[in-house]
Amino acid sequence: MSNNVSLTDELTGNTAIQTDHGELGFGDLVVLLLDAVLLIYTAWRSYDFLSTTVPNGFQMLALVGLWGLDIGALAWSLVWIFGSSETYQDWVSMAFFVIDLTGVVLTSLTDSLMYGAKGGAMTGTLEGVATVLIPLVVVGNVVAGFIYHFVSPQTKARRAQRKANAAHNQKMQEITSMERDLQYAEQYLLAKQDTLEKAVLLADIKTAQDAIEKETRAKLRDQIGVHETAKAIGNGSPSTLDQLKERLRTLNAKHGLSTTNDEPSPTLLISDPVPTPEPILQNPPVPHPIIPPSEDAVMVPEAVLKGNGHKPSPF
Repeated sequence: MSNNVSLTDELTGNTAIQTDHGELGFGDLVVLLLDAVLLIYTAWRSYDFLSTTVPNGFQMLALVGLWGLDIGALAWSLVWIFGSSETYQDWVSMAFFVIDLTGVVLTSLTDSLMYGAKGGAMTGTLEGVATVLIPLVVVGNVVAGFIYHFVSPQTKARRAQRKANAAHNQKMQEITSMERDLQYAEQYLLAKQDTLEKAVLLADIKTAQDAIEKETRAKLRDQIGVHETAKAIGNGSPSTLDQLKERLRTLNAKHGLSTTNDEPSPTLLISDPVPTPEPILQNPPVPHPIIPPSEDAVMVPEAVLKGNGHKPSPF
């Protein structure tokens, strides 16, 4: 373990690679000023070399290429000093600071030889190497920029939060699905219970109707019962028939077959006899005075008088 790790870091388990990101002092300011002045020279050399590798009229691309060389080296150095806060960010910023400086050295040396030793073997060799490596350095800076943001603590925190939210939403979706299934099961069972109760009631009604129908058919086929009922009615006991008629009128009134007043319904009932209209006489007969019978009068049964239409014989 490195001796630069403090006791506090050992106690807390924070023994990762540490980078000094202290405040900017006077010495740092002087060095940065020196680098900025010298950067003018190296940037011009890099631009001059890059302008020879692009078609005429596209020299603007050479200025863009400086962001992968001189400007890129300055940017990665400032990122390492003031910006990086994670191990992989430190590695990326320091690595591409070195790579960009290597590209700056290569372009500056090649551009100088192109003017001082034009046509030499070393010039041709460096020019060929720089033509291949410099685009790779520029593309590498693009990739490094993405990696730097990928491994940043903010990105990791946002990704962890998104994963936690996604897991929470998935669990809540499962709960919602369970509640929906339970609600369906509840509604299904309640509806089935109501259906079963209705089925039981209808079965009881159907059974009672079948029993009444069977009993009614038995009464209709019971000739002895019909004879006894007719005999009872003939003896002056029409109370049962009157009750049945009243019951039938009540059923008709329930189904809207009766009038609103107390008069009988105009609908002809099966049990009611069809009334025969009485003829209207022009000259109604004059009623005879009723003479009370004397004590010596002989009472003749009415059945005898109505038997054959003749007066009874005294013999």
